[in-house]
Amino acid sequence: MPRASNAEPGHADGVMGLDHPAVHAQLARLLQSSRFRNSKRSQALLRFVVQAALAGDQNSLKERCIGAAVFGREAAYDTAQDPIVRNAAIEVRKRLAQYYLEHEHAAELRIELPSGSYMPAFPAESAATEPAVPWPTAHGSPLRWIAAAALTVIAAAAVFLLGSRRTPASDLEAFWEPLFRDGSPIQVSIGQPTRLYRFTGPRMEELNRLFGGGDGVNGTKPPIAPDELAWVAPEYLFMRDALAAFKVSAWIQSDGHASRLASVAQTNYSQLRHAPLVAIGAFNNAWSIRATAELRFVFDYRVIDGVTYHCIVDRRNPTNVLWKVAQPASGGMSEDYAIVTRVFEPTTERTLMSVAGIETYGTLAASEFVTDPTYFEAALGVAPPDWRQKNVQFVLGAKIIDGTPGPPRILAAQFW
Repeated sequence: MPRASNAEPGHADGVMGLDHPAVHAQLARLLQSSRFRNSKRSQALLRFVVQAALAGDQNSLKERCIGAAVFGREAAYDTAQDPIVRNAAIEVRKRLAQYYLEHEHAAELRIELPSGSYMPAFPAESAATEPAVPWPTAHGSPLRWIAAAALTVIAAAAVFLLGSRRTPASDLEAFWEPLFRDGSPIQVSIGQPTRLYRFTGPRMEELNRLFGGGDGVNGTKPPIAPDELAWVAPEYLFMRDALAAFKVSAWIQSDGHASRLASVAQTNYSQLRHAPLVAIGAFNNAWSIRATAELRFVFDYRVIDGVTYHCIVDRRNPTNVLWKVAQPASGGMSEDYAIVTRVFEPTTERTLMSVAGIETYGTLAASEFVTDPTYFEAALGVAPPDWRQKNVQFVLGAKIIDGTPGPPRILAAQFW
């Protein structure tokens, strides 16, 4: 049964067994690429974190240490007042996502900088190396079965809604109109887990028993060799992300337009030159992170009083973090937050929409916001008269009751 590894793939244990010359060669390839060669800051940060990780120097991969070593800050500088490392990391993540979304780089060794960490990751296998990631089947783990069931519901509901088409409110249609304009099928890209592994090899059953609790033994767990973990994230979806994608795809089709569902692993840059995109999910969808990286409201992480949070940051007031969720998120969450962004993306020359929560509760609430005229029209009280011609960001909040997100409510907005 698949297990989520407790150790990030880029940590010191994760670099054991790596082909270090191959990683150095890939680093050089990245630094010389068009995505990095014109940004000395991004080059410096990526080079430093990869070299430190390969050397096993985890102590250097702390925000203050990076600020001092890479950007010349004082050793005791205030990271809350000077977010240069966080901002540079956001830029590096965006450039890495752009690089690997290009078809010619899809099969290359992957170097990632996971959100919430400065320890780079080197996935053992890449979803991009496969021509198409197979959708989950109804065999194996419950998670796989749920994902398959969700996709079946998506297809069936879309067909039903096509047969019972309604006329959406004009304001909601206007919000979607830039994506509908040229008649191309809209790509709905679903975020996926990024750190999901299963045990493999002759000790698979033993490791499942020892690490899965139940009748496992107490005390120290045995060490795990790198070749005993297989990266299986491309095979899975989060249930609430799948339901959010269903709501969006069904609404698109109910309005008489075509949509195409795909996982984020199946969504590449060349496709998006020919189709508008709706990106579902935030920290598990590189397209959402890319869409918001340079805007007013961005996804980020912060360490506050020793606790790590995933959060939404207002770049006009970056030190006052109002919307945050502690990590790892617990089942006892009482509220989640989301950003809905509609923006023209100059690199693809298409309009891109991001429907993205900090956690999947927020993503599901955001999908209701962009498909329900009542919720959407309630947000237009803060909109300028010409909002239809502008890029838009909405920050949303949703209470969580008995594991279900409540109605989305508007917390902030930006039009430009």
